[in-house]
Amino acid sequence: MIKRINFKQLKNESYMTLIFLTIQTIVFVLMQTGLFGDPNSPATILRFGGLFGLQIIEQPSTAWHLLTPIFVHIGFSHFLFNSITLYFLGRQTEQIFGHFNFILIYLGSGIFGNCLSFFAHPEFVSAGASTSLFGLFASFVALRFFLKDNVMIKQLAQSYAILIVLNLVFNLMDTTIDMYGHIGGLIGGFLLTIVVGVPHFQARFKKNHRFAAGAIYLGLIVIILYLTFSKFNV
Repeated sequence: MIKRINFKQLKNESYMTLIFLTIQTIVFVLMQTGLFGDPNSPATILRFGGLFGLQIIEQPSTAWHLLTPIFVHIGFSHFLFNSITLYFLGRQTEQIFGHFNFILIYLGSGIFGNCLSFFAHPEFVSAGASTSLFGLFASFVALRFFLKDNVMIKQLAQSYAILIVLNLVFNLMDTTIDMYGHIGGLIGGFLLTIVVGVPHFQARFKKNHRFAAGAIYLGLIVIILYLTFSKFNV
């Protein structure tokens, strides 16, 4: 069984979650000071690392913007909702996968989501941790197939699968939400979960499955980027 962690162990067991929370909090506070302009303006969002696909197309050296939007948020409600979700969901995920694997899933999901967003609407400015958070939701769904005898994983996977569906339905009704980023995060999180596996349960994750998932993840990113740049004849 996967061990349960009590609250006193949070600092030691989930410190990467706290580090990611600290980074996005610092970024948000700096944006809100107004020292860099209107915190919700496209210029300020980009200055702090938001995603604007056309900028990457014109200046490929700014491709790091496919990672940094994970830590940038637009408005207090956006920041608060994602921070609360990261605190609880990140803690669960990090305790199960370990620090390093958690980092790979969280950041890798966000990158995949931002790549798909980059492809779908490069003319929009976007930001937020939800690409990565959807990847964490997907990680539990993926675990459901590998840890079928684990009651806790089964229950969490069912709950998060429902949340995923409800969120995607809500995305369809709100044009300001980047649904492509969320879908990309789901795909990235699912694949990377198979790649990294779970400590003490590595035998459940066959090497050929892990290799295939990693190849699909990297291959899809290459294809997405190639198609996006090709649209603009770059």
